[in-house]
Amino acid sequence: MQPPDSPKSLSDPIYETFYGLKEQPFAISTDPKFLFLSAPHRRAYDEMMNGITRDESLLLLTGETGSGKTTLCRAIIASMGERTFSSVLHQPYMTGPEMLRLILRDFGMVSKEELRRGALAGADVPHLLEVLEGFLRSLTAIQSRAIVVIDEAQSLSPTLLDEVRMLTALEKDGRRLVQIVLCGQPMLLNTLKTEPMYALNERITRRVALTPLSSAEVESYIYHRLAIAGGADAVSFQPEAMKLISELSRGLPRRINVLCDRTLQEGRLISATTITSDIVKRAAKSLAGAHPATPAREDADIISDEGPTAISIGPEERSGGSNRMMRLGIAVLAILLVAGVGSYWFFGSTWISAQESVVMPRRPQLPLPAVAPKPVPTTDAELETYFRDVIRFLNSGGGGNF
Repeated sequence: MQPPDSPKSLSDPIYETFYGLKEQPFAISTDPKFLFLSAPHRRAYDEMMNGITRDESLLLLTGETGSGKTTLCRAIIASMGERTFSSVLHQPYMTGPEMLRLILRDFGMVSKEELRRGALAGADVPHLLEVLEGFLRSLTAIQSRAIVVIDEAQSLSPTLLDEVRMLTALEKDGRRLVQIVLCGQPMLLNTLKTEPMYALNERITRRVALTPLSSAEVESYIYHRLAIAGGADAVSFQPEAMKLISELSRGLPRRINVLCDRTLQEGRLISATTITSDIVKRAAKSLAGAHPATPAREDADIISDEGPTAISIGPEERSGGSNRMMRLGIAVLAILLVAGVGSYWFFGSTWISAQESVVMPRRPQLPLPAVAPKPVPTTDAELETYFRDVIRFLNSGGGGNF
């Protein structure tokens, strides 16, 4: 497989052009068209769809950060059709009134401007609940449903969680008016087991957990996203590269995206259409902000073979000021030594003709060019240290929701 040879693809620093991709395959987004139904994602998808279609009021979806919870929820909403009103909330530190206003906005009841300056700008929770309930009751006449997805639910305050419980109590003719999906990290399970959360925990009718991808699923996931982006045949990954991506990402989709995105950038820099493990390692080190250490070199003055009058200073001209001063001192001492020897021969010998000129010390030669140190391969332990910063960043919720 040969890299593209068009002038545009070779000059454009964006790797999508080089690999002939229509869009970025590993963007950190929740676009449901990129959803890859691995075995755990397929089970979760089917389980959540069963709960939604059965009008269950409160569902729980847990998984590590970056496991694809939000993408899965968006795919479920997209499959429900145009008669479904949805709201996906990503602000776990909001208040009760803020949550209700955002839901009304996402349902199309009010605009952002009306929420800031309209009649609902200063409304309290009872008033907002009354408006929302009136809208939800109107949906039953047109056989529509309303779904609210609350992301990062492990960070919700107890007060807000209790107001979520109040939403699940809204019903008409025995049918729940709104369906709530709580998405959060596994720590949410412990929060729900506490005594203040007993009433809410008892209302959960379906609990689904997303697990990481297997090594084989990581490979399928990568080629799936490349195919969606329009370049399944533009680039290939060696088995060792796939294995390394699986180990570093721990099978979590968001981490796979981050690492593969940087890997393709590194591949573009060397015009590589086959990704090797070395390219993946360079990408991981780049993400962690690490650089290979320069091996220490011995400081030694190099003496030329041309004689005692030819002096050459060592190659470490770029070292600190103290090193330069030391070398300057050595050069001065050497020049004085040569001058002394010349004086001895000039004044102490009668065999030298007075007409003979005194040989003055020769000018010191320019430093010899330094030889670039040979790169030292990165060990597996060093690579794990390099990538640990990326994992810690992603675990903290950085990089957007996924």
